[in-house]
Amino acid sequence: MRTTDEGWGLVEGSGGLFGPTIVRWYPTVQWFNGDGFADLLRSTSLYRRLDRDVREPLLDAIAERIRTRMGDRASRRYLSVLRVGQRAE
Repeated sequence: MRTTDEGWGLVEGSGGLFGPTIVRWYPTVQWFNGDGFADLLRSTSLYRRLDRDVREPLLDAIAERIRTRMGDRASRRYLSVLRVGQRAE
């Protein structure tokens, strides 16, 4: 993976439907408290597939660990991609 805060610029070979395209990468950081992080895991991850009897104590333990050992602050990092090109004629 290549890390940058300014994107990769022009991309060759956009397939004929579009002219030269530009790709930009935008790093994003979200900050959560323990309960918010547990809610994120509860709704958007593989934890949803666990039985409730297993999932909820596990997520409660994660939230408690964030509260007590991480100062009630945890980050989640994302990389958003924007690709823009003008339609070929």
